[in-house]
Amino acid sequence: MQNTIVWFVVLGVILLVGIGMIYALRVPRVAPKTYPADQGPNFIDVSAYSPEMQEAYELFTRKCSRCHTVARPINSTFTPEEWRAYVYKMMKKPGSGLTPKTVDKIIEFLVYDSQHREKQTQ
Repeated sequence: MQNTIVWFVVLGVILLVGIGMIYALRVPRVAPKTYPADQGPNFIDVSAYSPEMQEAYELFTRKCSRCHTVARPINSTFTPEEWRAYVYKMMKKPGSGLTPKTVDKIIEFLVYDSQHREKQTQ
């Protein structure tokens, strides 16, 4: 008798898991958000930058690519204050892997890069 009850429970669990999987597969997929900046270049030639800024670029690409394309910040035109606010906002997101120490280095790089590339286009 006990053996029969166990088999009914096992079959019931299998049936419920199967129904759950069917419903999960029917849920429409949501496409990730894309922004115009995502369509631009996804790298910066930092060979003319100081070794410190080249190191900061590596940190920037490693950390920022965890959540979005690197093209998004590279092709954005923020002021230093906007960079600071934006990167600190990113730090608060779950799973970002950003710490106050890394955030400061990333902000320093983004501000330096935006000023450096701005001079090159003038």
